[in-house]
Amino acid sequence: MIHLVEIGCYVGGLSTSTHAVGGGVRSFLMASGPRATADMTLRVEAAGDPSKWMEGLVVEASSAGFTLSVKSWSGTGAVSSWRLAAGQLRFSTAEYGGAGAPGPYEPVIAPEGYARGKVSLHGDGRSFGAGDVEKGLIKVINKGERDHLRRYAYFGRVARELVVDGPATPYAEAVVLRTGTVEQPVVGDEDVLFRWRGRLADLDSRWQGSTFPGGTGAGMSTDGAEGLKDLPRPRLRGYRAQIEPVPTNVSGTLRQISDRRIHGVADGRCRGVPNPVGTRYASLAALKAATPAAGTFNWYAGEAGDGAWCVTTVGSQAGVFTLAAWEGETAADRTLAQVWRRVLIEDCGYAATEIADADVAALDDTCPWEAGVWAGTQEKTKRDALNELVDGVAGYYDDDLGRWRIRYDGAAGGDPVIVFRHFLENDDYAMGGEVPYVALELVASADDTKGLPVCAVDVQFAPRDRVLSDGDMAGDATSTTDSVGGADARKQLGSEALTATWPASGKDETVIALWGERRLPVKTSLRYREHALTHAQRLHAVHSVLRDRYVATGFLTTETAVARPGAVVGLQSRRYGLDAGQTLRVNGRTLEGKTLKLDLLETPE
Repeated sequence: MIHLVEIGCYVGGLSTSTHAVGGGVRSFLMASGPRATADMTLRVEAAGDPSKWMEGLVVEASSAGFTLSVKSWSGTGAVSSWRLAAGQLRFSTAEYGGAGAPGPYEPVIAPEGYARGKVSLHGDGRSFGAGDVEKGLIKVINKGERDHLRRYAYFGRVARELVVDGPATPYAEAVVLRTGTVEQPVVGDEDVLFRWRGRLADLDSRWQGSTFPGGTGAGMSTDGAEGLKDLPRPRLRGYRAQIEPVPTNVSGTLRQISDRRIHGVADGRCRGVPNPVGTRYASLAALKAATPAAGTFNWYAGEAGDGAWCVTTVGSQAGVFTLAAWEGETAADRTLAQVWRRVLIEDCGYAATEIADADVAALDDTCPWEAGVWAGTQEKTKRDALNELVDGVAGYYDDDLGRWRIRYDGAAGGDPVIVFRHFLENDDYAMGGEVPYVALELVASADDTKGLPVCAVDVQFAPRDRVLSDGDMAGDATSTTDSVGGADARKQLGSEALTATWPASGKDETVIALWGERRLPVKTSLRYREHALTHAQRLHAVHSVLRDRYVATGFLTTETAVARPGAVVGLQSRRYGLDAGQTLRVNGRTLEGKTLKLDLLETPE
């Protein structure tokens, strides 16, 4: 088996050779900057006019210049200043010349320098929030020939590792092992080390967009007073039950709900006392020019792209003002899956093609539940926002094929993509899709995170972003005419979230008798109790029974490469009662050169 590595890059050098745009073989002399690499694919662009370009294979290269065999181009006319732009480096573990390959592969990958790294949907037996990814490394032999690769730019450029069965295997039959990007390489005397960068690392930047410029906060200023200077503006996706819009003027009557458009508001309260929704305005200017009726608030949805705002009759000195708000026109637009997809596309900049639509549709079908996430002036990363949105319900990760995936923790297994089994001596009756494993280890069940049953599931829902303390609320809790609404209303306003428990009795006594009293607390961003209760019931069905976990070690081949995290595989063995076989989910995968280790978890029925 041969490993192929393709690494996208940006070269950045400059050539002043004059050529007319078109096909053929062209020679370029280097004027400055990083030089080209032999056998790479390279695009050269007219400096100052990237609409004119030529692309092809670099057939010769040195520090002085390079020769490009042009395969495609755009534009016309002669150009005398060329920028070496996007390129693709290709390396392999052995000679490869399969039909359909994008170009030559240099057989310079070091013996220990491929198929290293791991991906896990969490080691706790559940998959909530972002997966754990360690993409590993690629090591290329150097000896002074590839020192210049350190000067290329790699951030955001696609890198892939593929495997083929032999040197003449058609490129169309190559199996993608992993997709991502690489960090800037570490160049040593003997080798060049490329470290894979998972796309989860790209989510560690701030989720909120612009910041407040700050100012005096006079009048109906949207800039924020000096205390807000350089703090992020708030952002809302989906539904949140109790947020505190950010006051931007000195009086505190003008408040920003989100820097994005929203679709509705409700349940306004000042110090816990209801403030009904007043008038909705079509522009921010109209909102600022009007005065709400006493005890109400007006609002603007942000249709012009200038954010969502509200104006209250009470200022900051009157006490805490909160409201419920939602982004997403219909309930179907506010499901957890749709909000997750919208954050990735509109807030993180990914294309729709980079998201597994089938996963989104499956999650919508299984869990058509409203959810949401909000951030005020405290900075929240994109990963934090996505985790807060999906935690307790689903797990998401970037897969080996360059797509964002999401899966429901209680999802059933489905048909296995491959079956691993114990092969006996002279075992010739293996069916198609069956491969041997090298070693099998049963992971000891020690607590609920390693498969032991739980007696109850407690699902938190309807989280409050601004929790009201007793001192924040007006009225008298003991009065029959309490302006806040009584003890139940006060309890909800003062709780971080509400809780739904299954079984309804509070505990599964059968589980307690066998395994002890062990509860599973789950924190979610779900809106409704009925959805939280359904989720608790499903999780109880999954986690109230003993589930086995295994670590299976096998050979990494084009056939076993399909055992990716999230996939379902079969396992058959003479050990552990697996004679008839069992279906398990790949909870994690570790690549170790020619072998792979799979973390396998028994799937729900």
